[in-house]
Amino acid sequence: MPTQSEIHVIIPINIFQQPEFTKLHELTKAGRYTTLLAFWVKLLFKAAELQHDGLLFVEPDKPLSIRAIARWNDFQHDERVPPLLQLLCTCKLIAPAANGQYRICHWERFFVAKDTAHGRPSRFYDPQKPPTAQPAPQPPVPLPANVTPLALQKYTPEQRAKLAASSHRILAYLQQQSGKAFTDTVATQVLLAALFEQKVTVKQIKRVIDWKCHDWYGGDYWKFVRPQTLFGPKFKQYLLEAPPPPHVQPAARLTKQQYLRDLYQLSCGDVNMVLLRAADEAVTVTKAEVEAIGHELGY
Repeated sequence: MPTQSEIHVIIPINIFQQPEFTKLHELTKAGRYTTLLAFWVKLLFKAAELQHDGLLFVEPDKPLSIRAIARWNDFQHDERVPPLLQLLCTCKLIAPAANGQYRICHWERFFVAKDTAHGRPSRFYDPQKPPTAQPAPQPPVPLPANVTPLALQKYTPEQRAKLAASSHRILAYLQQQSGKAFTDTVATQVLLAALFEQKVTVKQIKRVIDWKCHDWYGGDYWKFVRPQTLFGPKFKQYLLEAPPPPHVQPAARLTKQQYLRDLYQLSCGDVNMVLLRAADEAVTVTKAEVEAIGHELGY
């Protein structure tokens, strides 16, 4: 799927003279009108990015959440969204669609193009001379069935099928938590395969997703909530930063052996990470003790 920076929406030059915008202007004050226009434009470009006849969604078969719409518009507070949606629906600029989603009204007015040389996100056309509709972009050509990326060649076909299924479920969870849309690529499967080789669990991956969606939400780092960042070289760092799950007992209530077992598994078998976390929690541990726990757990 092209990124928004590659998407260009061609808009009729008299768009803001249409009855819908006239009604919107009548129902709002000047400052509010500008806010609503900016909100609608963000939805317009999201629909163009999705390339689904004006439909707005995160997952095609699930309702569109207010939280997702807030994130598309860089809103820090979700409660700003419902009144804006209501006004746009009243003016018939957007409309409710199936499955709790929304659709841009009169999508036939707009033309979407992928044109990196153009340099601007939008341009206008004369309604008397509408441009030729752009063909829908073709999906990337998949690798032939008998060709496997080098990083995955050591796996059997059955193992690769399981990896692909796990990758799909993890990306679905990331989309649900972040409100963003991602494509399941071989590159993501390679990153996840590397984590699984380190005995990282799906539960730990979801903890990192939850933590970074919370930690980076609404800030400058929100753009880095994506597979290549979360599942990359800093994964273990993010995992150690994440607050412990509610069921984990404080270190003081555990035996030292159980504490080390839990910490070793949390650190995905990284001895240095175990030593650093133990030091942070004022627990005296030797490298030999940690290595013995790893041997006991089969790392």
